[in-house]
Amino acid sequence: MRGLRPDDWAPPCVVLVGMGMRVGDIPAAALPWIERAEVLAGGARHLDWFASHPGEKLPLKGPLNAWLDAVGAISRERRTAVLASGDPFFFGIGRRLAERLGKDHLVTFPNITSVQVLFARLNEPWEDVKVLSLHGRGAAVGDPRWLLQFRLHPRFVCFTDPQHTPNWIARQLLENGMEDRVMVVGEDLGTSSERIHRLSPREAATGSFSSLNLVAVLDERKDAPRQGTPEETASSSVDLEGDAALPRTVLGLPESAFRHQAGLITKMEVRAVALAALQLEPGLVLWDLGAGSGSVSIEASRLVPLRCVAAVEKDPHRYRDLQENIERLCGSPIQAFHGRSSELLGRLPDPDRVFIGGSGGDLPEVFDHLLRRMRAGGRLVLTAVTLDTLEAVRAFWGDKDYELEIIQLQVSRSAPIGKTLRLEALNPVFVISVWKRASK
Repeated sequence: MRGLRPDDWAPPCVVLVGMGMRVGDIPAAALPWIERAEVLAGGARHLDWFASHPGEKLPLKGPLNAWLDAVGAISRERRTAVLASGDPFFFGIGRRLAERLGKDHLVTFPNITSVQVLFARLNEPWEDVKVLSLHGRGAAVGDPRWLLQFRLHPRFVCFTDPQHTPNWIARQLLENGMEDRVMVVGEDLGTSSERIHRLSPREAATGSFSSLNLVAVLDERKDAPRQGTPEETASSSVDLEGDAALPRTVLGLPESAFRHQAGLITKMEVRAVALAALQLEPGLVLWDLGAGSGSVSIEASRLVPLRCVAAVEKDPHRYRDLQENIERLCGSPIQAFHGRSSELLGRLPDPDRVFIGGSGGDLPEVFDHLLRRMRAGGRLVLTAVTLDTLEAVRAFWGDKDYELEIIQLQVSRSAPIGKTLRLEALNPVFVISVWKRASK
């Protein structure tokens, strides 16, 4: 269609026009095409801008597929212009229209987007902004994995719909431990009733907003991850402790990333195997009992958007370490509890996954709790360094309707010796997995 002029326009060619925010944004080059159109198709708001146009109006209402079918059918016989919001190929109708009609049958005039306008109002660049459309997503956003994007990116924008409103987004942030984010809600952008609000999630949760809105979610904490050029992003890190540079999301955090008492931490290699054995999924409840520094639950929280993570530690010094590590490092929200596991479990929601890194002398009581309360499809993973602990696990679960898997890990790390390297062995560790036996 390159080089085609309005006077040469004939079906089945369709003209797709990005309308921008207001009538004055319509590209001058697109106006002769709109004037020559025999049919105007689009949302009621945009069709109202051309109330005096003599062509037939085909408003976008009802199921989108039915409307696209109607556009396809009518455009085979009559010159049809589709009026679209913003830039049609930026979370707009452009992709669906090109799929339905064929790219070779479109002449497109792009325009500014509401995202551009919002950040222009804020006088901030937006090349690093991540954009998500919640429009028409329905049950898809019931899966909490989309919330992980808020944790990974400090500047995020959401297109909304009547179900996924600014209030709904605010409630999701509050329920998932992100009350420290800033929400910027742009209402009626580009119109005389334009308003821009800068709110906390708690304020936005009870606010009232125009149905024509756009939501930015900003992480403005000093230690928030910074997005930059691809080269900068590849090498960006947060200095956590001395020379320990730590990427925000990574499997296998070094022991130096955590505040801990010497030697009392699940080693990186063991932690990786334990996390794999837990088979974590978004939206699950995880208990970390005998959490120590919290290395397992914290790394789990950074890898998967969990619904709830509870970390229990009875030693007061290790509990303080746990609290500090959670504050600096966690992803999904983690609740820390100080006390014996067997005395605190009644306060916790039923678990889907349980990790036990230290027996604390109350394994039988803990196992009784798990036998009654672990949810369907649940898994228990323990690490043990003594044969007594291994035997206690086997004795309790071995005669029940549960599968038991035992892995022994023997890890050696390189250490310098003169001008070369030798291997230095760590203590062997058992990783034990327990899960309900499948019914036949």
